[in-house]
Amino acid sequence: MTSIGVIGVGYIGKGFVDRLRDAGYPVTAFDVDDDQVAYATDRGASAAESPAEVARDTDVVVLALPGSVEVEATMEGTGGLLAELARGQLIVDASTTHPDTSVACEELCAEVGADFVEATITGGSPREGYHVMAGGSERAYERAAEVLNVIADDHVRIGAVPDATVFKLGLQMRYAGHHAVDAEVVEFVRDNGVDPTPFTDFLEFDMYEGYFTGEFGQAMEGLGTLAIWNKDLGYAREFADERGTALPLTGVIHEAYKATSRRVDDGEGHAAALVTYWMLLNDREGEFDAASK
Repeated sequence: MTSIGVIGVGYIGKGFVDRLRDAGYPVTAFDVDDDQVAYATDRGASAAESPAEVARDTDVVVLALPGSVEVEATMEGTGGLLAELARGQLIVDASTTHPDTSVACEELCAEVGADFVEATITGGSPREGYHVMAGGSERAYERAAEVLNVIADDHVRIGAVPDATVFKLGLQMRYAGHHAVDAEVVEFVRDNGVDPTPFTDFLEFDMYEGYFTGEFGQAMEGLGTLAIWNKDLGYAREFADERGTALPLTGVIHEAYKATSRRVDDGEGHAAALVTYWMLLNDREGEFDAASK
């Protein structure tokens, strides 16, 4: 059976480990956090001391890392994948990075005869489960299908590298805009003495419950931290600026995220952070009217 490496055993990486082990795949895991590695070994995975060791011991390596800095360090840093990556191996990158990072990773893999596939992932589709938007050559995508069938509920090839990352950043722009507007609308109504709950109770709009109750928490949100969203919007704006693509609305939204990150813990869930920042602007930090609970 194909041996799989998982580098990055965070929220998404844990899900990959669970699915792969449930399907019977031998897994080797690496993370800079020993507690995360312990989760993987508790599920029957082997622990590696470095990304290079993961490459040496597995056929396919799946990356589930925070962003470009971490992916680049994992590929090229001391003890990185390139130290042991060999012809015929496959790298599947489920991280959300700057598109240029995906291009560079594909080129580095090609130099040693390995394949590279972007496997950008979302759990935010109206369709239940996790969905992967993949980027890479048709051959590489076909090779990755065995693993993608396990770690995702469905997947589609968007195009060549970095098409899937560009698509994922567009998706992040939509999510961020949606949540920013909802948070602002709820706070506008509440700050003017009106109960906002009819948005959901009467009109049945699909709006995040925490905006009304003030009961947040990463497990409840499942939406990622403020730092992650601020990063992704930054990637989108940098990429667009390099190519002369106008992003007027995303620019405004990103500035709100940046301002929020200066006033709210970067590890806060982004939905909680946004509505908290709106309340700070209205001098109502931490207040939730009884009618909104």
